[in-house]
Amino acid sequence: MRFLVPDSVRLAAWAIASLGIVTFFSGCLVSKDKYEQAIEETNICRLRTEQGEHEVSELERGRQALQKTLQQFEKDHQNLLEQMATLQSEREEMAEKIGIFREQLQAREQKISQIAKTYQDFVGYLSTEISEGKIRVDQSEKGLKLNLVDKILFPSGSSELTLKGKEVLEKVGFVLKDMKDRKIQVEGHADNVRISPNLRSRFQSNWELSTLRAAAVARFLDERVGIDPRLLAATGYSSYQPVSSNDTLGGRQENRRIEVLLLPLTPQEMERLDGNPQAFAPTEPPPTADSPTGSPPGME
Repeated sequence: MRFLVPDSVRLAAWAIASLGIVTFFSGCLVSKDKYEQAIEETNICRLRTEQGEHEVSELERGRQALQKTLQQFEKDHQNLLEQMATLQSEREEMAEKIGIFREQLQAREQKISQIAKTYQDFVGYLSTEISEGKIRVDQSEKGLKLNLVDKILFPSGSSELTLKGKEVLEKVGFVLKDMKDRKIQVEGHADNVRISPNLRSRFQSNWELSTLRAAAVARFLDERVGIDPRLLAATGYSSYQPVSSNDTLGGRQENRRIEVLLLPLTPQEMERLDGNPQAFAPTEPPPTADSPTGSPPGME
């Protein structure tokens, strides 16, 4: 059975359908715009994220570079501190050395002043003997040196002091006696002429002659002048340290001499001298079996 739809109903249905279609398509068009907008915003967010990540990466690299620079600065600072400490130590060491050098210089100047004063004392006190050529005062590499002509001190071929020689040595000893910081070394010298046969019973050679003469001078300064014997020494050099040629009479006369050298004491010698002087004093020999009641020889 067929039903006939009135035209008015069909027209209304078509209108409703058309309206629905239009509404449907309208709704679809709004959703697409929003989607594209969302896509665009997403892309923008992604770009911003990437840009942010890039900036963070750059900042991290910058931070690491700054960290390395800071570490280098700290290392350099530490090196500078160590260098400053080294320089300070070197400065203190240098200041200490300068202080030592100043003390040494002052001590040297004092010694030079003392030597100059001693020289002036000798020259003033022994002016007559110096002007007569009997004594010469010189400054040697070792120290102050007195050169005494042997014929003033000793007769020819003898080691016994003459009266004139004793007078000269007393004058010399007067100046030497007050010196407590100098060794007094007496040196005997001879020419190269052999000892004559009639003297060989006393002197086998110039070694014995030069040594005994030096010992005689040292003994006189000890026993007669009163100089501390610990400061005295006697040495003989025979003819092996000439000051002139032995080919002439005048040269041989110059080579026959007694030299008295004033030498500085070493710290060890100064320390030893500060001890007990009696420890160095001569003592009597021990008693022998032939000595009655144990008395030393010569004391009966």
